[in-house]
Amino acid sequence: MKRKIRVWLMLGLFVLSVVGCSSVKKDNAEKAVPTETVSFKVAVLRGPTAVGMIKMMENKPSLGDNVKVDYLVEQTPDMLNPKLLKGEIEIATIPTNSAANLYNKGVGYQIAAMNTWGVMYVLSNGVTVNNWADLKGQQIDTASKGAAYDVVFRYLLSENGIDPEKDLTLKYISSPVEQAQMAIAGNSKITVLPEPWVSTVLSKNKNMKLALDMQQEWTRINGADVPFAQTCLVVKADFASKHPDIVDKFLQEYANSIDWVNKNPVAAGELVTKHDIGIPADIAGSAIPRCNLRYMSSTDAKSAIEKYLQVLLDFSPDSIGGKLPDAKFYYQK
Repeated sequence: MKRKIRVWLMLGLFVLSVVGCSSVKKDNAEKAVPTETVSFKVAVLRGPTAVGMIKMMENKPSLGDNVKVDYLVEQTPDMLNPKLLKGEIEIATIPTNSAANLYNKGVGYQIAAMNTWGVMYVLSNGVTVNNWADLKGQQIDTASKGAAYDVVFRYLLSENGIDPEKDLTLKYISSPVEQAQMAIAGNSKITVLPEPWVSTVLSKNKNMKLALDMQQEWTRINGADVPFAQTCLVVKADFASKHPDIVDKFLQEYANSIDWVNKNPVAAGELVTKHDIGIPADIAGSAIPRCNLRYMSSTDAKSAIEKYLQVLLDFSPDSIGGKLPDAKFYYQK
């Protein structure tokens, strides 16, 4: 009899312990803090700089549980730069010299990847331009004196033995828009333009010819392993240090997006129009192949980036903030 009582007591204690543990687990679960949602902003500049991200903007791929991304299209650098200076954007596509300028000002952004390897071309109308020597003695229309691509054009002229101050005349137009309008109207014999204006002009004035590819000339001079590192993707340093896995996943998806754009320029052109990137669909299909979109991590692209920034430093120090950025400029997980 006593043995039966002991058995029942033990069973009772076991049941009470199980119930007690279940209550504790339930209470702990109820008190558990919900998983934090990570929200961040990605900004792209309207135009070719944004094209490589268009597939991500359309599909909004998952970057993990409780991760929310807000994609923004900024109309001009003047609209984006204040947000970057205030640290309001976590990831952005911007000109490489702008990234260096921000870093040299102490603004906490690192270059994470390259995306666009030059969009600059020389067009001619009624003037024979088969090589750089043919530019001697000519008037050439261009825009934005002192801007990065003006510096690069002057650098390429100098490397070809042409003094841009003495051997030709550079006529500066107020903007690429006006410059393209002049070329379409037949009022420009030789003009230096970026995409998508190159494709726009070629489609509207059949007398205009694509004469020189500035990207090809850059690699001819510097080597195929040092391409023209014109625009890049930057990441806010403190965001990257807190969320390296999210940044890594983002970069993978970004590389996939660029690859898709290159393989599907017509479909990409339709998305470019849908998301108001500033390139008509019929123009985007021909412009995208000349935008030289290609993903490369910042560490792999370091030599190309440094060469580009060195050229800018030599010709226009203020365009990169007065010095070459140090090693911390290059993001590494």
